[in-house]
Formats: sequence, structure tokens, C-alpha cells
Amino acid sequence: MKVPFRPHCGPLHAALIAAAISVLGGMSTSALADSSQLAPQTKIRLTIVQWMPTKGVYEKWDSIGGEFLISDAKTVSLPVIGTVPVGNLDTVELATEISRELKAKIGLVETPHVTVEILEYQPIYVVGDVNKPGEYKFHPGLTVLQSLAMSGGEFRPSNGSLGSWDKTGYVGQLREIENAILRGRIKIARLHAEISGEKEMRFDPSPQDDRELTAAILEQEKGILTARINVVARQSKSLVELRDLLGAEIGVIEKKIDGTDEDIASIKKEVASAKSMVEKGIALPSRQADLERTLRGYHANRLDLVTAIMRARQNIAEATRNLEGLYDTQQTEVATAMQSEQAALDQLELKRDTTQKLLLNALSDGIGYGAPGGGVALAFTVTRGTGDAVDEITASDSTSLQPGDVVRVVRKVSPSAQPSAQVTQLPDKRPEQASQ
Repeated sequence: MKVPFRPHCGPLHAALIAAAISVLGGMSTSALADSSQLAPQTKIRLTIVQWMPTKGVYEKWDSIGGEFLISDAKTVSLPVIGTVPVGNLDTVELATEISRELKAKIGLVETPHVTVEILEYQPIYVVGDVNKPGEYKFHPGLTVLQSLAMSGGEFRPSNGSLGSWDKTGYVGQLREIENAILRGRIKIARLHAEISGEKEMRFDPSPQDDRELTAAILEQEKGILTARINVVARQSKSLVELRDLLGAEIGVIEKKIDGTDEDIASIKKEVASAKSMVEKGIALPSRQADLERTLRGYHANRLDLVTAIMRARQNIAEATRNLEGLYDTQQTEVATAMQSEQAALDQLELKRDTTQKLLLNALSDGIGYGAPGGGVALAFTVTRGTGDAVDEITASDSTSLQPGDVVRVVRKVSPSAQPSAQVTQLPDKRPEQASQ
């Protein structure tokens, strides 16, 4: 992109330079003013523009600029220049260094205008008692509390020893499991009726079953049973009707064959008579030839009828196989469904027993670890690299973070949750002994 420019000097010239850099590099004023130090794994955008006096415009050097990553050795590799040490430079200082290097490498008369913008900071890491420990993107102003929210919040285990206070959740799970078991039992009863060929299903509810839910599920399963019975009945009826129709067709064809046989016998007599008359000279040979041609046509028709009977019998056999396979397929499908449903029911019962044990543990526990009002607080520490040293800082939820920080979250029991001395110590009996 080229920006027309009339050369001037003084403040106006400097202002136009800044405006051109802003437009060409897509940068805001705040980005230009950013002087943050560049840590390893920081992603930057380099924008370079040069004033061309002969053209009166600024030209952007896209071949050298672009997005780059600061290496772990705190260097950045750039086209033309090569590897540039970053050290403790900030964005402004790095831009100045790159501008100076370009001028020296290319042999420019004037120093090119270079800007460095931070696109992505070194990530932070959240570990400890959080739901999703791991690596997260940093942004200026990030606090410990925000990093805790990014990592899914405080970790609350669902096992009986740490999450025993969540009794409502266990009760809800048990209710859901019991309903699923009820559905499975009713479905198995329907499958039993279907595989036995019965038109009505039988189910004996237990006293603890929800009557309204049982009635609703029974109504649904009865509807499914009726629909499946009707489907099989319609298919079997169609196959039986097809088989009967083919049998009736065979009967009609056999009658046609009988009529054709009679015609063939009659034609044979006429052929013999004509042959005798031709030998005696009474009739012409053409008469005999016509009768023999007619006889061959009757034989061909008879063969077509025999073939039609064979085809009809083949279709009858196929319809019989389909009819038998219909019931076999139904039995196989029902048996497979029953096996799968029984396995699922066994798993649900096992899950129910486990959840009941967890609920009993939760009810038997007093103030559980992590229970509301149990005196459990979160403690935060931040591990931060400063030069060659690593510092561990005790932090609060409002502590501001820096790129590369490691936030450790630990659940601790507050002093208010510790048993008081009045509870843990025996009464002092020395005054009573002294009086005695």
C-alpha cells in the first residue's frame, strides 16, 4: 500500500510518519506505546516502512516484516538481518535495534521506520486443585482469580470421601438410575412377550416403583408391542397371499396345458390324415406343411406354459423362505435386544449400588472436605522467573499475573475449621485435686 506524501519537516513530518505506520501496519496508538519486555514464546508483528523521496510516498516492506516468535534463547530470526538478540529489550528498543541493523545491512541513507507489536504473550500455567489444569493465554491485566476461572474453577471431586456434602446430587442420580432400571425391566417384559408370540405383555411392578411412571412406560411399551406385532402380521399376510396367488396361477396354467395337449392330439390326427391324402394324391403337400407348422406352434406354447409353472413354483419357494425368515429375523432381533437390555440393566443396578454406597458415606460424614461451611479455603502461589532466578510468591485472588507465571491452587482447611481447645482437651482437674 502506498500513501502519497508531500515532504515537510518539523512536527508535521513526524506526525505523518506515525500516521503512515499506523495505517500500513494496522496498529493502534496504544500498540505503538507498548514498551513491554519480550519474554520467550512471545509472538510479535514487525512492520517496516521507508520514505521514498523520489516517489513522495511511504513503502511498506512486506518481505521483511510479518509475524515472528521470540525463541527460548531470547532471540528472533528475521529475513535479511538474521538472528537478533532480544535480551531485556522492550518493543520500542527492539524496533530501534532492528531499524539500525537494517540500515547497516542494506546500506540505507535514512533509517527505516520499524514498529514491533505484541500479538500473543507467553502463556501462563495453572496447576493444583482446579478442574482443568494446563496452559492458558495471557492478556494484560490478568489476575489470579481470572486464571482460576479460565481453568474451570475449584476442583470438587465427586467421590464419597471429598464430595460427600453433595447429597442432593446423589439423590438425583439415584432417582434417575431407578427410573432407567424401571424402563429396562418393562422393556424386557415386552421383549419376553414378543419372543413368545404373545399379544399381551405382563409386568408385575414392585411396591417401591413409581405408579404414574410405571403406567406411562407400560402404555408406551404396549403400543410398541402392538405395532411390531402388526408389522409382522402384515408382512406374513402379504407373503401368504403371494404364495396362494402363485398356487392359483399354477392351477390355471395346468388347465391351459391340458387344453394344449388336447389341441396337440387333434392336430396330430389331422397331420396323419393329410399325409395319407398327399401320398394318395388327393391333397396338396402344402396342406400337410401347414398342419405340421401349427403342431410345432402348439408344442412351443406348451413349453412356455411349463416354464411359467416352474417359475411360479420357484416364486412360491422364495415366498415360503421369506415367510419363515421373517419369523427367524424377528426372533433374532428380539433375542439380541433382550441380551443388550439385560446387560444394560445389570450395569444400571451396579451403578445404583455404588451410588447408594456413596450416598451412605456422604450421610455418615460430618463436615466433609470441600463442604460448604467446612472451613476450606484456596491458597495461591505464583512461580515467576526473574532473570536466571525463580521466585515463588504468595498471592491472593487479586494478584496481577505476568507472562510465563505458574499459578498453583491449593485447598487448605482454615483455622476456623480446626477443633477448638475446649473440644480437643480434657477438663483441667487440678483445682479440684488441690481443694481435696
